[in-house]
Amino acid sequence: MGFHLYRLVGFILLASSLACGGSSTSKKDSTRKLLDPDDDARSGYEKALLDFRRGDCLAAEPMFREVRREFPYSRFAALAELRIGDCQFKNEEYPEAIQTYRQFVRIRPSHKEIPYARFRIAEAYYNQIPGGWFMTPPAAERDQTAARDALIQLRRFIVDYPDDQRVPKANELMDKCMSLLAAHELYVARFYLKRDAYRGVISRLKGLLTAYPGSSVEREALLLLGEVYLEAKEVDAAKETFNQIIQRFPESDEAKKARSKLGKLG
Repeated sequence: MGFHLYRLVGFILLASSLACGGSSTSKKDSTRKLLDPDDDARSGYEKALLDFRRGDCLAAEPMFREVRREFPYSRFAALAELRIGDCQFKNEEYPEAIQTYRQFVRIRPSHKEIPYARFRIAEAYYNQIPGGWFMTPPAAERDQTAARDALIQLRRFIVDYPDDQRVPKANELMDKCMSLLAAHELYVARFYLKRDAYRGVISRLKGLLTAYPGSSVEREALLLLGEVYLEAKEVDAAKETFNQIIQRFPESDEAKKARSKLGKLG
């Protein structure tokens, strides 16, 4: 009886050992590397890049991370790092993408793809600017932090890389940022105007015209500035502002109104 009991216990222990071994093997299988042992940096990067170009960042990003981890001194580690940022950008994880691109710029300051990373940082800030969603305040009335950050990065990019092929796009985005920020300043100026705070309105409008020349609201801001000068009994300043509108934008509706204002002043 004792012998049979001993064999039974042994069988149970053996079965338990096999079960544990199977579980361990299964765990190893589930955490095995995405790259094969024979992969080098190039082939690993190219495999990940293929998925990336297919739009499958879910598969590509972990492989890019593995290339960077397994081959840290390879030139493909740097490219993999950029593609990680691109995956984050594509997934609209803009703060994470900015951090990844910034790390690339900081660690590899002489890399030929630095201008690309710098431009992507600016784009990531730009893409965080609030849009004009239905039943929400207009974009000009919302927080402008992202627009300011984007404008700073775009200006720096254009100054540092004036011959880069992305400069026309950077200029386009910069103009949009400037117009949005100028519209925000105009919104704030009108807020002050409702409270008859003329000095505050004048200060805001002059700041707008200085900081964002050529914005889409420049003519409107100049006309309002002239009108507020009149309300503040600063007639000479008003005349000068109206004449500026006429000289710079002679065919505009604002110029027509400026002429009318000057006619009444005599």
